[in-house]
Amino acid sequence: MMLVATAACSTSAPGHDAGRPRGAPAFASAGSVPDEGTVRPVDQRPAKPLRIAVLGLESSPFWIPVRGGVQRAASELAGRNVTVDWIVPGELHTAEVFGRAIDGAVAKQYDAIATIAGDAGVAAYIDRAVAAGIPVATYNSETDTPNDRLFFVGADSYAQGKAAGELMCRLVGPSGKVGIITGFFAVEAHQARVKGFEDALHAGCPQATVVGRVENQDKAETAYQEAKDFMTAHADLGGIIAIAGSPFGAARAVEEAGKAGKVHLVTFDAVDETMDYVDKGVIDATIGQDPDAQGHDPVIRLYNYLVAGQLPAYGRLLTRAEVITKENAAKFRSAR
Repeated sequence: MMLVATAACSTSAPGHDAGRPRGAPAFASAGSVPDEGTVRPVDQRPAKPLRIAVLGLESSPFWIPVRGGVQRAASELAGRNVTVDWIVPGELHTAEVFGRAIDGAVAKQYDAIATIAGDAGVAAYIDRAVAAGIPVATYNSETDTPNDRLFFVGADSYAQGKAAGELMCRLVGPSGKVGIITGFFAVEAHQARVKGFEDALHAGCPQATVVGRVENQDKAETAYQEAKDFMTAHADLGGIIAIAGSPFGAARAVEEAGKAGKVHLVTFDAVDETMDYVDKGVIDATIGQDPDAQGHDPVIRLYNYLVAGQLPAYGRLLTRAEVITKENAAKFRSAR
């Protein structure tokens, strides 16, 4: 999909040399910023037309608000001679898919690129783009492999997992049995959530048991069958955590089995389908990560860097991670 602020021709990034700039925040530096989701374009127009590529996914409803954030950024840049393109290179987070898309954006001479960085293999593609003079931001999924990206916008996945593990411990008790449905084994951010979850679960409930770990590839129907399989294999199952996209598939399985409140369910994100199960009490809690900001902020911050050399405070700009339950769901819905 193309989100066009105004028609533009391709140019090299104006005023910036190849390579990571001096003064760029340290790769692993991290913190939250007060203008998350509200960062504004600098009051300065580019000397030349600009084109920004945003490489994303549409494999689950989670990506709808991400794309909405990109659209919002494109609207804010309207009239500034900027084109923002939303590009979906495939259905997987892998370097094979996104690396090829990064190379494609370089070949098409985009001025900046925002991309998912699901695994270590993406790092070499990012470095190649930056060496060609094209600044790159990552968002949503971040590899721990150092690379020359300018900044990352997204959640602290390990901390999110810890919050979920602490909550699950309270729900299932000291010796509860829990099944884990991750998104992709190969995505570092998903595995960081799993590790945070298991670390916190076992710290608080040392006798708790993880009965299995499966991946649903962000597909609701796969999560549905996996949740059914967990409940069939373990009649005394205490809980399921659905780490990534389309967790409402697992919620449907729990509801159909009549085990709401008996098999406790902790999930991620606040898409409408998930929130419906939160309202019904089938999902005990879901943890957000501000997907709108993940789409919006990389575009605006890349623009601000291109036209004014403005650099963010941290290498990793951590988005909010609200814990949403039935008790506060209405307030969260009204805030969206």
